Amino acid sequence: MPRGTTSRGSELSFTSVGAPNAKKISGLDGAYCSGSAYNVALYWGSVFETDDRNLAQIGAAANFLTGTSAGTFFGGGRTITTPGSTVNGPVLCFQVRIWDTATGSSYDTAWIRGKGPIFMMKTKDLTNPLETTPNLYQAPGYLGFQIIPEPSVVCLSLLGGGALLMLRRRR
Repeated sequence: MPRGTTSRGSELSFTSVGAPNAKKISGLDGAYCSGSAYNVALYWGSVFETDDRNLAQIGAAANFLTGTSAGTFFGGGRTITTPGSTVNGPVLCFQVRIWDTATGSSYDTAWIRGKGPIFMMKTKDLTNPLETTPNLYQAPGYLGFQIIPEPSVVCLSLLGGGALLMLRRRR
C-alpha cells in the first residue's frame, strides 16, 4: 500500500439463516436450494457501484442448508479491507450469486447460475466493540430469488438444437 494511504476494515455475517420465505433462494425447479447441489457466494464493491461486473467475490463459496432451512445458507463472517477509506464500517454494495455445482466449479464457469439484485448495507466498524455484526439477509435491499438461465444460454441451446434439426433434415 502506498505511503500515507490508510486501510479500514468492516465486517458482516454472510448468512440467511432465519430469513423469511421471501428472502430464500430457489433453484431451477422452483424448490428452495438445498445441500451441495448449488453454491452461493458474496460479491462486493464500493457504495457507488452499479455494474455487477465490477464486484469482487469475498471469501469462499458456501453450500445451502437442508430440511426446514432449505433456501438459506451460512457462509460465516466476512471481513472487508477498504484501502484508502477514511471510514471504518462503511456502507458498501453487495450481491449474492449462486450456481449449479454440476455445471461448474465457480459462478464464472457454471452453465446454470443466478444472481440477486445489488443492494447497499452498512457494515460493522471493526474498531467499535459495541457495534453488532449485521446479517446479510437483514439488509433492506436483500431479496430472495430463483435461478433462471441467462438468455445467452437459452439462445445457444435453441440455436444448437435448430442446427441439429437442419442437419438431420438434409439426410
